[in-house]
Amino acid sequence: ERLLLLDEPVSGLDPRVTAEMYNLIESLNREGVAIIMISHDLAAAMRYASHILYLGDDVFFGPADDFPQSSAGHRFGRLSGGDHHV
Repeated sequence: ERLLLLDEPVSGLDPRVTAEMYNLIESLNREGVAIIMISHDLAAAMRYASHILYLGDDVFFGPADDFPQSSAGHRFGRLSGGDHHV
């Protein structure tokens, strides 16, 4: 089994290169590479990740699809002023 650890892999990238990076990460994952990624881009995490670990005033760990309905997801949506369903 292969594992790739990434810390803010799209930080500082323009939108086109960011999309290319996420496509590369997604391709590696489809090829069987397990990926653990630290990111502040919650919308992208909800789109690409199978699971989310969110650490803040509320803590969440579980399937990415469950995050928006969690107390952490609701709190994050209120604090950021938007709806983060992707």
